[in-house]
Amino acid sequence: MKCKAILIFFAFLLLTCDLYAGRYNPGKHNSDKAAERTTLADPREGFYDIKYLKFNLHATDTNTFISGDVSTTAQVITASMSSYAFELDTTMIIDSAKINGVLLPVTSILDSVRSIALPTPLSSGAMFTAQIFYHGTPPPAIAGAFFNAVTHAVSSGGTNVVFTVSDPWVAKDWWPSKQSVDDKIDSVDMYVTVPRGVVDGSNGLLVNVDSTSVPGYWQYHWQTHYAITYYLISISVARFAQYTSYMHFTGSADSMLIQNFFMDTATFNPLYKANFDSIDQIINYYSSVYGRYPFWKEKYGVCYTTLPGGMEHQTMTTIGVPYTYIIAHELCHQWFGDHVSYADWGDVWLSEGFACFSEQLFLTHFWGAAAGLAHRQTLLSYALSESCGELYVTDTSTATTIFNYPTVYAKGQGVVTMLRYLAPTDSMFFQVLQNYQHDYGFGNANTADLQAEAEAVYGFSLDTFFNQWVYGSGYPKYTITWDQVGSAVFVKLVQTASCPTITPHFSTMLELQLHSATADTIIKVYNSLDTQIFSFNWTPVMSTVYLNPDVWTICEHLTTMKDPTLSVGSINVINNLKIYPNPTKNYWQVGQLPKNTILILTDVNGRTVWQGISGNGNALIPGANLPAGDYLLKVGNSDSVKLVHW
Repeated sequence: MKCKAILIFFAFLLLTCDLYAGRYNPGKHNSDKAAERTTLADPREGFYDIKYLKFNLHATDTNTFISGDVSTTAQVITASMSSYAFELDTTMIIDSAKINGVLLPVTSILDSVRSIALPTPLSSGAMFTAQIFYHGTPPPAIAGAFFNAVTHAVSSGGTNVVFTVSDPWVAKDWWPSKQSVDDKIDSVDMYVTVPRGVVDGSNGLLVNVDSTSVPGYWQYHWQTHYAITYYLISISVARFAQYTSYMHFTGSADSMLIQNFFMDTATFNPLYKANFDSIDQIINYYSSVYGRYPFWKEKYGVCYTTLPGGMEHQTMTTIGVPYTYIIAHELCHQWFGDHVSYADWGDVWLSEGFACFSEQLFLTHFWGAAAGLAHRQTLLSYALSESCGELYVTDTSTATTIFNYPTVYAKGQGVVTMLRYLAPTDSMFFQVLQNYQHDYGFGNANTADLQAEAEAVYGFSLDTFFNQWVYGSGYPKYTITWDQVGSAVFVKLVQTASCPTITPHFSTMLELQLHSATADTIIKVYNSLDTQIFSFNWTPVMSTVYLNPDVWTICEHLTTMKDPTLSVGSINVINNLKIYPNPTKNYWQVGQLPKNTILILTDVNGRTVWQGISGNGNALIPGANLPAGDYLLKVGNSDSVKLVHW
């Protein structure tokens, strides 16, 4: 029954992969999204660094009208700043504005850019506070779309709910903002006044609920002192029921608040509540592999809404799908995306790719290896659906191109998996991720930063890997032929690229599964050539070869067939070849080679570290200056032999 349940689950997964943050129906989004810019809306927004935000909003659960004020405290980071620029959609009406308490007029420029001329220019290092009073109804939400700034909906149980999503550039639709991923806000106070009996969920800790100051209204005060990116700020307003508990980290006396807000509890419980009750276990597990949950001194929780998926709002995810793999996906973002944010939208795979990878970790850890394998296979199918798919996003002009599921999500997951597979040990891979969290936590990082972290731990260059898999396009496709003579097995891989005009070749680790009626064995090889023959010693009588059985690599398998001619001209070389010592610390002596045989020694990244010719049939391969590790010696045009340096 367990296997059947897994198959049913992944059949459902195929139908619901558009449920994540950033994934939606391209035909259902606000019309202005396609025209959004790739950088700041106005260069003057780069003249200051935001330190603190104070929201004082009035909202209700029955419509999207918002009124109130937002104060932005910032520091000037240019030589002189003569005007303050920010973004607020033209549907929102500005009532007044103050800079350092002085009323000043606001000028509307292009689209949603607003500007305030300063009476006296502010010099570098100066602090200022801009307070914007405004009201209005944000652009209308599109039914079924994801990137609506403010959505009003009625649940299946008849409960009104209003919630926000600011990703990627719609924060300006509901509050005066600077939409820059690399300007993280140090702290936020969120005051939201709602009708009596209505609840607001937001980021950080709930400091107070004032139920007496304004008759008929409650004011919720949330506060966070952790650095936060603009699009992770949120409110969710409904007649929620609150469920709180405390979790404890393994090996520590420290505890952390879990604070969830559910609606329609009569039908929600116990069917779906049990899934959310597992949050503490997932946090504890992720903490064991990535480092402790970064916002543990505040909380983690979810606001359950009608959102068609999940959005990883910092410390308070907004979610509308009650399945554990989506809960796990959004929870991972608290590490990858929230704690360490990408430095540029082009690097969004550092968030979404890792979140999809973490689904795999979650499924393997809690459901078993078969569930993790099924997940990798499902996402591989998506990654192969775009022959020239690029992982690093070069077109960041629209939400559609930024949040492309086959590339950013599915291929991103596969690249993280391959980075793990390439690690000398599994513990070294997770050490890379912990170092990455430690070194860039509460800040921003890019792909080059992750590469540097991995190289420091792995001990070798990853230029080839990142150039091909992150900055390149497509994936390798393989035709396999094989033969067996006695215990000598020969496997020939012919690689073609799915997008040869951009990335004509991939050098990559691969698994080959030799299969017979009585036994199977899995062998790890490094494919560094378009046509490459590998030889192995295996006694069972083979029936076929399987490529990539555990789906550790992004690749497409075209065909496999037996070729009795494959061993001709190779068997004598393999049987007679003498290599000693192996492993070695200083050199390898290779003997009994055909005269003038070309020899090429490569590292695990496919980089040539030595090449020569056998001359009279012998060769001395220097190794004293090579780093410890595995190497591949290509002999002539056919055979590759593993050499070990210690």
